[in-house]
Amino acid sequence: MIRYFPAFLLAVQLALASSMAGQQPAKAVPNPAAAKSTSANDVFSGTVTAYSAESLTVVRKVPARADESRAFIIDPETKTEGAPRVNARVTVSFKADDDGTFHASRIIVRSDAKTSAGTGRSQTPAGRK
Repeated sequence: MIRYFPAFLLAVQLALASSMAGQQPAKAVPNPAAAKSTSANDVFSGTVTAYSAESLTVVRKVPARADESRAFIIDPETKTEGAPRVNARVTVSFKADDDGTFHASRIIVRSDAKTSAGTGRSQTPAGRK
């Protein structure tokens, strides 16, 4: 009886496969609430090219792609972590308006490894040269 078990499993698999072959896969129904939530809070990271109290311009450089630049409006509701400055690396959470303007909701200034180490030089361990 045990030696017929693999043949039985194979027959069941073939029967299921042939019965499902005629069925069409279920179509995914788009969820408008999910689409709205992703576009309502987008994120953009890059280097600051211009900064003022009312606006921030960030450029994203990706190898083998054209540079992408975005200008963000800074309003009183914008939360900032760190001090934005030109050439600083930042991540901006924003909301896009229907007219194509981007309102920054949060700006996070990333620490640069070269400037945060103090000297900017790589350090060798004490026992090595």
